[in-house]
Amino acid sequence: MKQQPTEFWASLNPATVEDCFNPELPSIANITSEIGEVKMIALMVKWINSFVNFYSSNGTMDAYQIGDTISLIREEYPHYTPMDFKLFFKMAKKGYFGQIYGRMDGEVIMQWLRKYDTHRDTAAQDISINEAKLLENAKKAEDGAVSYEEYLTLQKEKARRGDLLAAEAILNAETNKSLFKQKTSPQNERKQVIRGNIYEK
Repeated sequence: MKQQPTEFWASLNPATVEDCFNPELPSIANITSEIGEVKMIALMVKWINSFVNFYSSNGTMDAYQIGDTISLIREEYPHYTPMDFKLFFKMAKKGYFGQIYGRMDGEVIMQWLRKYDTHRDTAAQDISINEAKLLENAKKAEDGAVSYEEYLTLQKEKARRGDLLAAEAILNAETNKSLFKQKTSPQNERKQVIRGNIYEK
């Protein structure tokens, strides 16, 4: 990690679950390998304490309960990144996973994490489906089987996901539309240029 773990955590501000799928983000398992198990647990104690302190419930968690909860989390979700937990805590505070009634403990946290995990899996599946469609459309674009508008839509979606080549393609297309030859449909009238004049066939 380029930043100190505490600074890295403080800098995170995910808006959606898609922000958690950045391949450059280290998982808690990777961070543990880098800084050691003791430091990783200490970090997660801070995360959990900060989250629990948000609630003014009668049933607070003691050190043993927090440690036990962290052990369960690390066992169930080693692939999660700090971004996942930052988003999970934010969504939980907003009431996305339900309300608490006088208690906040490990059972509630694990139940809410299961709901978050379902939400995360659904988002991952949607992204995979969209990426498959993008690949299909890209193949069609290479074969000249999509319209100019469809081509631009494809490139804009790829650029939104950080594809610099797609962003450059959009810029080039906007400044010179002739770079992309739009394929006409079979139903369109066929025209032919003969001796400088256009005749319909």
